[in-house]
Amino acid sequence: MNHPDCRLNLRPTGTPRGVSSVVGPHGVGASPGDKKSKNKSMRGKKKSIFETYISKEEVSEGLKRGTLIQGVLRINPKKFHEAFIPSPDGDRDIFIDGVVARNRALNGDHVVVKLLPEDQWKVIKPESNDKETEATYESDVPEECCGHHLLQQSPKGCNDSPDVIIEAQFDDSDSEDRHGNIHVLVDGLKKLAVHVPDKGKEDSHAPATKDENTSLSQDTRALSEKSLQKSAKVVYILEKKHSRAATGILKLLADKNSELFKKYALFSPSDHRVPRIYVPLKDCPQDFVTRPKDYANTLFICRIIDWKEDCNFALGQLAKSLGQAGEIEPETEGILTEYGVDFSDFSSDVLECLPQSLPWTIPPEEFSKRRDLRKDCIFTIDPSTARDLDDALSCRPLTDGTFEVGVHIADVSYFIPEGSYLDKVAAERATSVYLVQKVVPMLPRLLCEELCSLNPMTDKLTFSVIWTLTPEGKILKEWFGRTIICSCTKLSYDHAQSMIENPTGKIREEELPPISPEHSSKEVHQAVLNLHSIAKQLRRQRFVDGALRLDQLKLAFTLDHETGLPQGCHIYEYRDSNKLVEEFMLLANMAVAHKIFRTFPEQALLRRHPPPQTKMLSDLVEFCDQMGLPVDVSSAGALNAMNHSCTLQVVLKHKAGPMALEALSALPRAPQVLIDPEPLLKPDYI
Repeated sequence: MNHPDCRLNLRPTGTPRGVSSVVGPHGVGASPGDKKSKNKSMRGKKKSIFETYISKEEVSEGLKRGTLIQGVLRINPKKFHEAFIPSPDGDRDIFIDGVVARNRALNGDHVVVKLLPEDQWKVIKPESNDKETEATYESDVPEECCGHHLLQQSPKGCNDSPDVIIEAQFDDSDSEDRHGNIHVLVDGLKKLAVHVPDKGKEDSHAPATKDENTSLSQDTRALSEKSLQKSAKVVYILEKKHSRAATGILKLLADKNSELFKKYALFSPSDHRVPRIYVPLKDCPQDFVTRPKDYANTLFICRIIDWKEDCNFALGQLAKSLGQAGEIEPETEGILTEYGVDFSDFSSDVLECLPQSLPWTIPPEEFSKRRDLRKDCIFTIDPSTARDLDDALSCRPLTDGTFEVGVHIADVSYFIPEGSYLDKVAAERATSVYLVQKVVPMLPRLLCEELCSLNPMTDKLTFSVIWTLTPEGKILKEWFGRTIICSCTKLSYDHAQSMIENPTGKIREEELPPISPEHSSKEVHQAVLNLHSIAKQLRRQRFVDGALRLDQLKLAFTLDHETGLPQGCHIYEYRDSNKLVEEFMLLANMAVAHKIFRTFPEQALLRRHPPPQTKMLSDLVEFCDQMGLPVDVSSAGALNAMNHSCTLQVVLKHKAGPMALEALSALPRAPQVLIDPEPLLKPDYI
């Protein structure tokens, strides 16, 4: 079904940024005069805005021959006309300029692109200014203005000497602009201009000599090699990863006399990376047409069901009304829906997979299959608000001066038979989603917070790795197996930190959580100190072996106890107690990885970071050289050795920017060192 649509100021694929062009009802670059003269000839005709997708056979052939490239599309949320896919050669990302070039693909989609001719590639302008305002693009254009020619103003500062001079081709319609400022494609932040000297100045109109032209051509070629970014257009969508759902508001169409006005409302998404959507009026509230202002601040969820080649806007269906925009629950539900997070209640079929008689007790036969550790001093260390306690620690000194150290993980697999409804739902959800004020669990709360949670003074099923370690953290012996534990107490990071900071002092009982009668606070305190001492040695050795840590500040929120809404925030402090837990979780992770590799060498998978982008690393090295700071990026370990310098840290974090930091996070590490669990730094357009 074709729909009359509003033509926006969309730049056609390959048009250099800064060159004024309009995709209107009468084609690219049509002036108002042209529109009048062509009204009759174009009446009743539809012109495609987007290219038809190529066939699957052409995609397969193009990917084999290397004429097409596939990748995951990332759209810049701050400048939604900019999109990127990774370059297969590890160089700078491939640039996709504008809505037309994206060809109806949305953020996260797995797409196939075709490179544009080199003369249509993006020109990178060094030291661009983020504060300069971008030209107006699709979602910034009011629906009422669709179809009108939007004039593009010349950039300011044309009296300054140009940084780059680039030859540009213009047709006759550009003759007036050709004698003023010539706009060229730049990085989406600043327009570049070549200023012609004022009339009357000596040689201001003198033609360039041959030598000058040769020099200019050479300069341009040298510039191209360094400053061009490959640009492409989307020709096929391999997989629509985006949910095609969006939150936003409804409004009536501007033209009350049009046929569209009688059939559709306009849905305007909050996320400008999603197109505006025609929604059938029959899906809207009954009084929406007569009282549209009553819904001006109401948040809706809409799903895209189609997007035709000849229409700027998609066609969709309203899914539901969420509530008032700006309120936390409607906004949260909208975000979860947009990202395809299943936050629905678990079905009865799923819940029936769990034990029905509560409180549940461990069946007697399990004691014969597992190692009984219930008498050991085992405890959890988690945030004070945690309810799903899935790991515990133990540390017992041995007579020869070594330590028996254990990491104990809740045995969730016992409660999830393979192929059960619960197994399938967990696989679909894949992970728990942590928000500021709530958690969307991967598994039912009965399982996470009761059956499997390692709550204190309760027998629990676990899977354990137990080492014999020297005080320096050297592994002398290790054991893996199913176990039964009984945690003696639930420590918070604050509790553990107090113990670390007071190694010789006694902490008052009222400052600690309840401890089982079989163990004393002194015993727990000493175990924490021993773990801390070993963790410091493990951490030191990790960095000697080539690990790299790039810390970034994290925000922690304080919530209202009654409403659960955020009241304030503060910088989360990463302390020794956090590092203690991290080191032993990493040690367990590495030990299990080695065990799996030794036992199943043909099936074992290594999770590792991809190599850093060559261009990003070279840009970082060049930048640091200019700052007088030579940087060794041959390995993560080499960089980490330099990262102890306060000056280098400041430059990397506050000057180089997130793009450079992402490159550093992927530097090669020593083979025996597994991935640091902290989130990796990502570019600011992810």
